[in-house]
Amino acid sequence: MLSYHKPTEFGLTAPPAASSVPVVVLSSRLLGVLPLAWPSPSPELRSHAIVKRLQLFEFHDLEWFPHSWRIMLTDVLQFSGRAFNPYAPVVDKLKPVLESLNCHNIVDLCSGGSGPILPLQRLLTEKENYPVCVTITDKYPNLDAFRQIRAESKGTIMAMEAPVDATSPPEDLKGFRTFFTSFHHFDEPAARQILADAAKRGAGIGVFECNRRSLLMHFAMLLSPLFILFITPWIRPFRWSRLFWTYVIPVIPLVTAWDGVVSNLRTYSPSELRRLAGSISQDNFVWDVGEMRTMVIYRVTYLLGYSKTIA
Repeated sequence: MLSYHKPTEFGLTAPPAASSVPVVVLSSRLLGVLPLAWPSPSPELRSHAIVKRLQLFEFHDLEWFPHSWRIMLTDVLQFSGRAFNPYAPVVDKLKPVLESLNCHNIVDLCSGGSGPILPLQRLLTEKENYPVCVTITDKYPNLDAFRQIRAESKGTIMAMEAPVDATSPPEDLKGFRTFFTSFHHFDEPAARQILADAAKRGAGIGVFECNRRSLLMHFAMLLSPLFILFITPWIRPFRWSRLFWTYVIPVIPLVTAWDGVVSNLRTYSPSELRRLAGSISQDNFVWDVGEMRTMVIYRVTYLLGYSKTIA
């Protein structure tokens, strides 16, 4: 069963009409600097369908990409995800599904440096009064970031320090599976395998993406190096190597811009997610696909899958 929901507002406050002060707008994978008084984009600019989805490469996906650079990239994404929490609106969709499944365990796959996990876990636990424990995983774990978030969460967020393949997680990893700004890394066969594995095992799954194949999002990513130059001194842990590869030889800003634009181009549109979910032959699974508004030009595209017999 498939359902689709158009974008809805989630408590956004409109900026002052006369304001033209630049602000930072970013998600866990997308960074940009845009004016508050930016005109309302046309439907064409907002659409996922500006170009066909392209399965290009991102540098930090490549096995030969230096581990230290990958860690610096995921540190940037973690900083942005925690500072701005662009995924806060997904709690309104995620909590009812978790409640219907009576599930208090989340397994986050492709976590990177942990991204928005800590603020989302706190929203569910403290604001929504629905306590959850989270296990974060990644194919290339950022161990420093994993250990830091484990300490900050006082043990309510655990970390798998061994590499985890998101297309076939270990059977002992029990819980509702989530992908935050990471599902676009997988081509269609792998994406279908991820959904099919969740349905086969009866594990709920949530896919959430801030990326979009739109001109405005590409423009935002092209400006991301400027923001990285600004935030780098505040990223922790402090590393002299981070300063070198940002300001002396700007590898991190340039790679972030490339990977960000490619992330946009690889992101699945709602219709493409519905098609992927519709190809999974599991009668007892419900698929819910839609969009919700978040920060200024950003929207979250989501896919939720869960057992119909339990829900």
